[in-house]
Amino acid sequence: MTRVAIERLVAELSLVRIAGGSAVALPASPGRVLGEIDRVAGPTRIEAFELPPIGDAPLAQPRLHIAACGAGPGWRGADMLVRSDAGGGWTVAGRARLASVIGTLDGVPAPACAGLVDRSSAIDVVLAHDGMVLGDADDAALDAGANAALIGDELVQFARAEPLGGARWRLSGLWRGRRGSEAAMAGQGPGTRFVLLDPRALLTVDLAPEAIGGVAEVSASGVGDAEPALASAAVTGRSVAPPSPVHPRIAALPGGDLAIGWTRRSRAGWAWRDTVDAPLGEEREAYRLTITRGDGAARNVDLGAPGWTYPAAALAEDRSVGAVTLSIVQIGTHAPSAPLTLTI
Repeated sequence: MTRVAIERLVAELSLVRIAGGSAVALPASPGRVLGEIDRVAGPTRIEAFELPPIGDAPLAQPRLHIAACGAGPGWRGADMLVRSDAGGGWTVAGRARLASVIGTLDGVPAPACAGLVDRSSAIDVVLAHDGMVLGDADDAALDAGANAALIGDELVQFARAEPLGGARWRLSGLWRGRRGSEAAMAGQGPGTRFVLLDPRALLTVDLAPEAIGGVAEVSASGVGDAEPALASAAVTGRSVAPPSPVHPRIAALPGGDLAIGWTRRSRAGWAWRDTVDAPLGEEREAYRLTITRGDGAARNVDLGAPGWTYPAAALAEDRSVGAVTLSIVQIGTHAPSAPLTLTI
């Protein structure tokens, strides 16, 4: 029984005990234990890198990607810090909550052409632990971007992933040199990094434009780390640069001049939906052609179109000291492309 009195905005409650019956024993269950496997987290492993443009919307700032995992399947994330040569100390980059599939090459990939699907060769990789898995993808899924991976600095895709036992896998049905990364095919071998590019697991950090040409450092701390895991990446500007020009052409003209031509590529409109020319993707079309003679002397020619005429007299003089090397880059809004190089 309860009595309530309110006086001067103060409430007073008076409780009076009432007689009750005896306690009734109710049936109950102690429950059961749902045991969880005690998985080892292990120390954090991280990879930091810049990717060539992978979306149809061109970036305005260089972008750093960070992939992280643990030495064991119990890894559950790590807090990330980043700093660059552009100035300032460590800044919070966020937390990697999902483990990326990270590993290394186990062998040397066979030579390949970026313009063809490689159905004859395979790439073997060793993942960070045997709890990691890879899957297959059909042509439609590959066209939508599935099974994209970074091998060294080359962007590849694979149609089939065959488990070889333990943490070893064999990748085949290869699409090599994706998004203009064919120059990175050279120099790959055992120990070259492998990172599956799963957007759900990757952490991205946009850097200041002044960071181009410098180095970005990443520090990661997880529950299994006695000391932070560290990684660094050169900020080359490839995430904001157009791909290198392709398809060089040389034609002799009457009088001995040479017509030099090439085809530009764009960091926008990779899907080529309208089957017309790719969009420029830059504020203006511009190229720099560098002529290097056999004696090391070099000069530049700035151009506004994908072509140049090499005068016969200049060609003869340049060739008098050996072969001539032409290097052509597209000047992007934020960074130049990698060069297209030919020798004449």
